[in-house]
Amino acid sequence: MTKKIHIIGASFSGLACAEKLAQLLPNTQIILIDKDQSPDYIPNGLNEHLRGNINHLSQAMWQGLPSSKSKNIVRLHAEVVKIDPKKKELLLKIDDQDIIFEPYQLLVCAMGSEARSNFIKGSDRDGVITTKSYFDSQEALSKIEESQEIVVVGAGVIGLDFAYSLAQKGKKVTLVEAANDINFHQFDNDMIAPIRTKINQKGISLVTNTRVTEIIENQDESLSVLTDCGQSYKGDIVMLAVNFRPNSSLLENIVDCHLDRTIKVDSVMKTSDPNIYAIGDLIALKQSVINFPYYSPLISHAIRTGQYLAYHLAGIGLSKLEMTKLSGSFNFDYYQSSAGLTEEEGSLYHQLISYCHKAKLSKDGSLIWIKLIAKRGNGQLVGCQIISECNNLLLTNYVSQAIILKQKDSDLAFHDFIFLKGEGELVYHLHEAAVNLFEKRISL
Repeated sequence: MTKKIHIIGASFSGLACAEKLAQLLPNTQIILIDKDQSPDYIPNGLNEHLRGNINHLSQAMWQGLPSSKSKNIVRLHAEVVKIDPKKKELLLKIDDQDIIFEPYQLLVCAMGSEARSNFIKGSDRDGVITTKSYFDSQEALSKIEESQEIVVVGAGVIGLDFAYSLAQKGKKVTLVEAANDINFHQFDNDMIAPIRTKINQKGISLVTNTRVTEIIENQDESLSVLTDCGQSYKGDIVMLAVNFRPNSSLLENIVDCHLDRTIKVDSVMKTSDPNIYAIGDLIALKQSVINFPYYSPLISHAIRTGQYLAYHLAGIGLSKLEMTKLSGSFNFDYYQSSAGLTEEEGSLYHQLISYCHKAKLSKDGSLIWIKLIAKRGNGQLVGCQIISECNNLLLTNYVSQAIILKQKDSDLAFHDFIFLKGEGELVYHLHEAAVNLFEKRISL
């Protein structure tokens, strides 16, 4: 039995793994290494602060570091500069100066992901902000408070969240998206109209089908984003809301990687080096519908992979881990959630059929939109998208389970459900959507 396990990264995945290992292997010492003083910061914390839900960014922590409550977890505040797999040794930098060598027996890599763009020239300029870490969010908050005009690059979940929060604070916002529509990874364009309407009502300038190529500094110290269409958009600061990328540079030339820099792992998160495992945002799990690795750097993915590995290292076998691709957010006065593939994305792999259900809730008259997507041949569920003024997140979790269990539209239609008029009404509308999809598919 391994007596020591080193974990690089104390954010969601590393922390989840460490705490579960501490519980399952009380006689094993867990060395948890991270250079950040607040690695368990929730990346959406700045939004919560801007919306007035918290008073200070320090309140946006997951659950606190475990060293005080888990006696076999040792927290090491250091930066891992190098991994030497031949010597099974880590090169650590302490307090930005002292260098020490730390031997390891078994290494778990949980370095997470980073929000940066290799495509946009000048994206590292002062005045270009990101918000993933606690330190980045502190700097971003200071700059936001001093700014009036802000350009947000990227109109996915992150960009929409911040555009909404900034507009609520009275900022003048320009939102620039390279794709044809907003949030296209999570929603098809036949579902997104309510959000577009709200964006327009908030006075946000939305620019789609336009790729940012460079960010330059103007003479008045403001910034301008230059685009492939020849247009430029000016702001006091620029928020980079681009997709996260795996922070895998430490493992390059040490273990096998995919072209997107995610780490190749087997079904128990083991890399090509038998003494090194990778979890969280470093890896892609197989998507249950297409059975192909799909990168989804979400907190739930980080926690699940971290805990899954802990069980494996403790000798407890589990079913193979897969993902559906789940997303949920609240912006522009709507809860927006999705599970599985969009119709546009899924049609690359299968012949699909879909149904969009729109209804008014009896309790308050608010609207709900539900889109269900299935394989045309056998009705196997592929995806779900829901937009409503009321909280629909649990409903989408429910559909996610149906997708991962490879259930059909007819299965979902005839799930048992609680009906109470005015209360718990959402599941009835999901039932109606599934019935209508089933009937459409069999041409009733």
